[in-house]
Amino acid sequence: MSLSIHTNYGDIKIELFCYEVPKTCKNFLALCASGYYDNTKFHKNIKGFAIQGGDPTNTGKGGQSIYGKYFEDEFDSTLKV
Repeated sequence: MSLSIHTNYGDIKIELFCYEVPKTCKNFLALCASGYYDNTKFHKNIKGFAIQGGDPTNTGKGGQSIYGKYFEDEFDSTLKV
């Protein structure tokens, strides 16, 4: 599944792997639909690798999920950077 994140600097197209990591995708999509990420910032940029954002406190310590405070990370060996 593809979607776009709209920013002040343009759109970012991302790919979600909902079959491989279903809880993570369900959480992300539900929070998007609720407006949870609206007006949040990218708080971490690792040049050439990744960005992190979506934390309303802008601390990088996380926020909420639809499952409660935390849920276990999902990994799939077929997904690679």
